Amino acid sequence: MKRYVWVLAGAVALLTLAPAGAAGEQIAREHVVVSYDGIGKQYAEAIARTVSAARAVAAEQFGFDVPETITVTVAVNAEERRLFNDGQDRISLTVRSEEDLLRPSTSGVFNLYGMCHEVGHMVMYRPIRDHGWLSGAAAEGWAHYIGCRLVDAVYAKEGGDLWPDRYDYREDGMKRLERGLASAKPGGMNQAAGLWKSLAENLGDKGIAPLFAAWGKAEIDPADPARAVVKVLAATRRDERTAAWWKEAKDVLLNVREKSRIAPAALAEGKLSGKPTELTHDDGSAAGKSSMAGGGHAVRFEAPGDGWYVTSVRIHGARYGYPAPPKEDFHVWLCDESFKTIADFPFPYAKFERASPKWVTLKVKPTRLPAKFIACVGFNPTATKGVYVSYDAEGSGQSLVGLPGDGPSPFRKGDWLIRVKIDRPTEPPAKE
Repeated sequence: MKRYVWVLAGAVALLTLAPAGAAGEQIAREHVVVSYDGIGKQYAEAIARTVSAARAVAAEQFGFDVPETITVTVAVNAEERRLFNDGQDRISLTVRSEEDLLRPSTSGVFNLYGMCHEVGHMVMYRPIRDHGWLSGAAAEGWAHYIGCRLVDAVYAKEGGDLWPDRYDYREDGMKRLERGLASAKPGGMNQAAGLWKSLAENLGDKGIAPLFAAWGKAEIDPADPARAVVKVLAATRRDERTAAWWKEAKDVLLNVREKSRIAPAALAEGKLSGKPTELTHDDGSAAGKSSMAGGGHAVRFEAPGDGWYVTSVRIHGARYGYPAPPKEDFHVWLCDESFKTIADFPFPYAKFERASPKWVTLKVKPTRLPAKFIACVGFNPTATKGVYVSYDAEGSGQSLVGLPGDGPSPFRKGDWLIRVKIDRPTEPPAKE
């Protein structure tokens, strides 16, 4: 069966920015603008009505914080199909031709359901901006569950004639989810969707929105998310049914990023020699650039001896997206050779300019290095905000893709232009 490539939580993928306003024509409906090029007006109109209805139901029936306006960009590219959202107020759809918009039984793709699925992601990601503690199955399962609910609600509002190539799209609503749950091997997404369905039946349609908002405000330790997550859940509803749900759900919905057994050991900057050494694998020439959705850019290094401290990380890159930097931090992690976090250094997005790529130096609290370590940077990017990190033309095999606590994957296009500066104390460190 033909499927879209989803760029969502838990998936590692290269992001290509779709410029706002790149499409040739626009259709505006209530709280929705569709910019489109290469498809007929009737399909753009159907997409606008679908998203408008789904947005209204998400706000009115479920009580979610929804964008004032959702912008949908539809483009044609003969080489790919893609559907993704920016977690806030934009959906991007790429089809190979207008034939991909025909009914699913003909095209093999589920565009109407897909729009509802993306609205489902938005209503989770808007309140829970830092959702790295949620597993990929949790995020996809939620969007699947609420997307199926929204499909049925859209049918109730818009009727059976909504899609130009008319079909009974109720088959892609809760009927679809129930079929998945009843299958012999439901898979991670369906399993998680069933868990969200059970929780919503317990809390009620308007009980999930305040729970998401509370989770979004909580300080959740990625190495031990259960402690804060269950505390918020218990404050929302403390009963046997919720406790039983949590016992079943925690292993499916949580993404635990185990910390390193190496404790972070910091040193005052004045106690260092002031003559740092820079470690690098790249050749200094940018041959390309990438943004990693659901992942990070990482490089393995080896200290030249004992007693060295990292003092700064240098990254060659540039911010993309809206002119103003997002009001959030990105993270630089110092990890052990198993890719487990030793220290986490947050920085404001404004450190990177929206211009030509250049070297950006990020000073960190001097932290003692193990013999082998990994430097990783993660920007939690979307189609409309992120940083393109440069890479050279020939890789050394030391560059990786992933986030701390996960199993990293080799980056094979070259070496990330990521370097670390290290220094030694003026006096030998005390023996432990």
